[in-house]
Amino acid sequence: MMQNNNRLITRLSPLAAAIATIAFTTPAAALDFNGYARAGASTNLNSGGEQTCFGSGAGGHYVGRLADECDTYAEIGLGDELYNENGKSFRFDSMVSYGANNQGNDFQSYSYNNDGGGYDGGDTSLRQLYISGKNVVDLFPGATLWAGKRYYQRHDVHQLDLYYLNNSGYGGGVENISAGPGQLSLAFTNHDNKDGTELVQNNKFDVRYAFPVGSSTLTLVGIYGMADLTDQQEDAGLDDEDGYFLTTELASGFMGGFNKFVLQYGADSMGFDAFENGGGGRIANNNTSGYLQSSWRILDHGVIKLGGSWDLGYSALYQRGEAHDSSLDDAERLSVVARPIYNWSAVSSTALEVGYDNVKSTGPSDKEDLQKVAIAQQWSAGEGYWARPVIRVYAAAFFGDQAEAARSGDGVDGDVQLGVQMEAWW
Repeated sequence: MMQNNNRLITRLSPLAAAIATIAFTTPAAALDFNGYARAGASTNLNSGGEQTCFGSGAGGHYVGRLADECDTYAEIGLGDELYNENGKSFRFDSMVSYGANNQGNDFQSYSYNNDGGGYDGGDTSLRQLYISGKNVVDLFPGATLWAGKRYYQRHDVHQLDLYYLNNSGYGGGVENISAGPGQLSLAFTNHDNKDGTELVQNNKFDVRYAFPVGSSTLTLVGIYGMADLTDQQEDAGLDDEDGYFLTTELASGFMGGFNKFVLQYGADSMGFDAFENGGGGRIANNNTSGYLQSSWRILDHGVIKLGGSWDLGYSALYQRGEAHDSSLDDAERLSVVARPIYNWSAVSSTALEVGYDNVKSTGPSDKEDLQKVAIAQQWSAGEGYWARPVIRVYAAAFFGDQAEAARSGDGVDGDVQLGVQMEAWW
């Protein structure tokens, strides 16, 4: 068995080989294995070919993600507690991901090279690699010190695959510091942004404070991004605009579930962060024509019990962005999505998702709307909105301007999309 394991490790990339070595040499009971995955197949019943999707994991799904995912994506995480004595502990966590847009072939390589090799496979990526130490800073008892590359306290709307707060990447900090009635978290992260052919480093300072308001929790977040030009870049006259991004979130228990009300605002080099997916992540120092000088977002979302065997996930957002170029129009988006689920048994349910999206870019184009109706029969490990893993068989139809413009103008307006999908997290 060990001989076969060694052969496997030699065929993997250096990073994957290192992680695999840990997995094969660490007692199974001590290793934490976690992740996420989705994959499936779909077709257009009316006009043939692959299903047309209107969202993506990077861009979000503004009419809902159910029956609107044409990709394969997986995140595999391995971690372990390395030290635990006298109430102080250290642990290591890692994660790699794989994503492929083409779901219509049997062989997919681990790298996309656009030349047909491996049927044009997917991309692999290092997503997390960090060490955290709990209760190791005497000045902040109970707090957690961390450094490396990680997903940092992300906030999302699951049914939209929208991470409205996502300042992830390389950095370090101290989180969950007891301060007054709440907890304070401080972090320093980097984001490198291309300005022409030059790579500009941006230092981001992230301050968060979460505290109770009655039975709810109010979280305040401020992120300041500061360009850190080299002397040579300053002499060359590269842009070095700074920016900031603010978030307020009120999270409340509601009807057997939760509701979250969110306000966000971004300006200058972070002027588009309240308009796109991954708020708080990207920075644009060269804020020229086509970029947003500022943006704001109002969002409400939640998952509740409707009584009996019914669950409901819902979201509504409105966001607006001011173009950096005053001759351009403001960007605007309205999205409303609802996903009611009826649980037939502990493993069987039916989900219906309806969504509406209306978006306007900063260019001369008009508003473009999109509507979706999707129904899915599901078999899952338990009942309820969050039950996973799940196997789905679904049918969906899209309507409106965006559907009419799909397939290079041939359109899929009203076409029936059929598919089967699995989704899991653990």
